[in-house]
Amino acid sequence: MAAGVAVMALAGCATGPTQYQPRTLSVAQQEVVDQKPPSLRPLYRALFEEGRRNEVLNLMEIGAAAFHLQEYDLARAAFDQAIVNIESVYADNDAAHRARSLWYEEGEKEFKGEPYERSMVFYYRGLLFLREGDYGNARAAFMSGLLQDAFAEEEQHATDFASLIFLAGWAARLDGNGSLAKQHFAEYRRLRPNGPLPDDDDNTLVIAETGSAPRKLADGVGHYQLVYRRGREIQTQGARLETAAVSQSLFPIEDVFFQASTRGGRTVDRIIEGKVQFKKSAEATGDALTSVSDSSVLAGLSTSAGGAVAAGFHTITAIGVAAQGLSARSRTRADTRYWRRLPDQIHLTTVRSDPVSNGSRMVFLDADGALMVDRVATIAVHYDGKGNGFAFVRSTPEGVSP
Repeated sequence: MAAGVAVMALAGCATGPTQYQPRTLSVAQQEVVDQKPPSLRPLYRALFEEGRRNEVLNLMEIGAAAFHLQEYDLARAAFDQAIVNIESVYADNDAAHRARSLWYEEGEKEFKGEPYERSMVFYYRGLLFLREGDYGNARAAFMSGLLQDAFAEEEQHATDFASLIFLAGWAARLDGNGSLAKQHFAEYRRLRPNGPLPDDDDNTLVIAETGSAPRKLADGVGHYQLVYRRGREIQTQGARLETAAVSQSLFPIEDVFFQASTRGGRTVDRIIEGKVQFKKSAEATGDALTSVSDSSVLAGLSTSAGGAVAAGFHTITAIGVAAQGLSARSRTRADTRYWRRLPDQIHLTTVRSDPVSNGSRMVFLDADGALMVDRVATIAVHYDGKGNGFAFVRSTPEGVSP
């Protein structure tokens, strides 16, 4: 699909944003669009119309929308292609390091996403692997997301994506590697000292997403500076699982806006010409997060028994395309493109369940902990072939539809 998207010619502009005309779809591309579910067709059309410059962004949007609609095959294909593009520049090797050096000297460029966006691609891809019962590849995806969290501009920062570390531990646990799971969970507790750990008999992961995506805005004279702001009009702040046997609050494991607006726990003031500038005043939360070690990332590169990195997943990198589609150097306005279907927060819990359980629902709460009666969702637990469950729900109507 993505191979049919040709490279769009890019032109720098020092006096204002460059205007891009949508491309006319070929007959084959139109056929692809027509074959997709109606609610996803505008996203596939945008993928073809906007070409290489927005290919990764549109693949991110397609993947998230398909995931939320339970179109898992389409989500898988979109995220896999996005990963091919991302890892062409953000792999952990010399060729990618050189590509990043060249990349940030260019003006207008193809969208590859900010560190938190790239991490979230691997978050969703890992969840898809978990749903399929492929625990080794799930863990490899979560570990790859941690690497993306560490790669920011030309520098590397300590990774602090607690949800990815927890999920790597959960995947290792399901894969029968108790020692590796223990290592990941210990690292997770350094980030979230009060965060829950799975009980010994838990077999089901439950995830709820709330709120709308962090926003990127242009700031400063000439709009050359990039700043982050939380999503608009966020009302949902909590989630609670209710079954016939239990009422259990989900733990707010990840603030996606915090991930967007920090590097290794240090709060970003603004980004100017590819360089992060940090706020001078330290924040308590950020200070706590900077103590995180890189042991989880290093563990992800191990190929020891029971903790295999799933080499087949990592072979989808494509370093050779790193420099394709780049424009001549030029000074441009801040790149305010962002992944609009991301949540504001991720909540999760683990429970013991079995296929005969039914009647479960997710209730969402406002900032005061009060029930939001218009945001109650029925939960369907999916069980893989090994008896482990996975459930996911997204709060509505916040965020971009679907």
